[in-house]
Order: sequence, then C-alpha cells, then structure tokens
Amino acid sequence: MPTSPPAATPFTKAARLFMRAAFVFVTAAGVSLFLLSEQTSAYFAWTIKPPITASFLGCGYLGVATALGLGLRESDWGAVRVGIWVVATGLISILIATLLHLDKFHLHSPLWTARVWAWSWLLLYVALVPGLFAALWTQWRQAATRPPSGMALAAGLRLGQRLLGGMMVLMGAALFLAPGSAEQLWPWSLSPLTARMVGSFYLAIGVSLFAAAHENNYARIRVANFAYLVFALLQLLTALRYPVVDWRTVPGLLLAAVIFALLTIGSIGVRASRRVPTIST
Repeated sequence: MPTSPPAATPFTKAARLFMRAAFVFVTAAGVSLFLLSEQTSAYFAWTIKPPITASFLGCGYLGVATALGLGLRESDWGAVRVGIWVVATGLISILIATLLHLDKFHLHSPLWTARVWAWSWLLLYVALVPGLFAALWTQWRQAATRPPSGMALAAGLRLGQRLLGGMMVLMGAALFLAPGSAEQLWPWSLSPLTARMVGSFYLAIGVSLFAAAHENNYARIRVANFAYLVFALLQLLTALRYPVVDWRTVPGLLLAAVIFALLTIGSIGVRASRRVPTIST
C-alpha cells in the first residue's frame, strides 16, 4: 500500500541550472536528429548515415529530454536521481566518443549551419561535464530531513530492471569499446562513431535501470519510467519510418527485446507510480 511521500531533498541552484541548460541542448539535438534525419550534413554536428541511425539517436535524446523536463517539475532531488544517471553516463561517454572522432565533425564545414552545430556540440559537451560535477557536488551536500518512504517495487519488476540493465550495459560497452562488434549486435550498419554513440545511450539507460532497482521506490523512478517509454515508442516509430530491420536475425531480435522490455518496465512503473503521492513544484 502507498504511504506518505518521502521528505523532499531540495534542489540546489547549481543542479537546477545544469538541468535547464542540458534540457535546452538535449531537446534541440533530439528534435533535429529525429525530424531532420536525412539532412544531418547541413543541420547537425556531423553527417550521419544511414538516416535511421540519426533518427535512433534522436529517440535517445528525446528520451533524456523527457527525464530532464519532468525532473524540473519536481521539488525532490530523490525523484530525479535515476534520470540523472542517464544524463551523467551518456554525457561523459558521448564526450569521449566526440573527442575520439573529432575529425568527423563539421568544425570546418562550408555550411554555416553545420559549423554552428559542430562548435556548439563540442563547446557544450566540454562545458556540461564540469557543470555536472559541480551540480552533483552541491547536491550531495544537501541532506534529506528523514529517510525516504513510499511503495517498494515488485520483486519481478526489480528483476526485470536488473536483467535488462545488464543486457544493455553489456551491449553498450561492446559497441563503445569495440565498434566493430556492431556487425554482430546491431541490425543495420554503424560507423565507429555512431556505434559509440549508440553504445553510449545503451550504457546510460542500462546504468539507470540498475539505479532504479536500487532505489526500490515507485515515486523515485517515475521520471525515468516516462523516459523509457518515450525512448521505446520513438524507436518503434523509427522502425516504421525506415523499415530496414530484419527482425528475424539475432541483432533484430536483440533490438526487439530491448524495445519490448523498456515498454513493459516503463508502463508498469508509470501505472504504479500514479498511486503514489508525489512532491512537485
């Protein structure tokens, strides 16, 4: 049965400022990649082929934007902590991928739109990483007034979170550390750069699933569950928009399993969290 909501751990100004800045940038990247998937040579930081890859990355960014946007409506830091794991893991791994493949970026493109995207991407990622650490440092010094309460997760949901989290972390690590493994793990062609970008999103979501299982509290995974649903639903739209996936192959089955599991875990979490009191601004 649901109990009284947990005591709020207030946001620090640094944490809220970081989330606002990240939300604007992540939303812009997600919209551009998802809606202009075939025009990344002019309207993104680097050219992405095939277009389904750009759309898939847009799904990831829009999922993160969902977590940040909903998180900004909360007043309790504990309610967004799982979502921050997505942001932190993805931010650091994508910055590393960017620096490893800097020659692929439109830093010297003759198109001013492409140059703006490339330099904005580089400068913002370089700036957001120390901004993240500063925000987390101030936030960790902010203590809750009493231990959190709330409705614990069902045992089956926690098991599912851990199993899917482990699968996504392993796939993400393989794609990031050995981009050539994309031929065995991914249902369409990826370049070394895009393999690392896709791997970054899988790592980020996988880590957040472990964090959600650790929180063991429906109220505190509400934001992350909405992000999982958005990411999975947009992936389905992408697959319909670009019907290149052979779902009978091992890579196709792996992708289908991830989408189905995210939809299931996200839906269960969202439905259950609606019965739990929340603390919002």
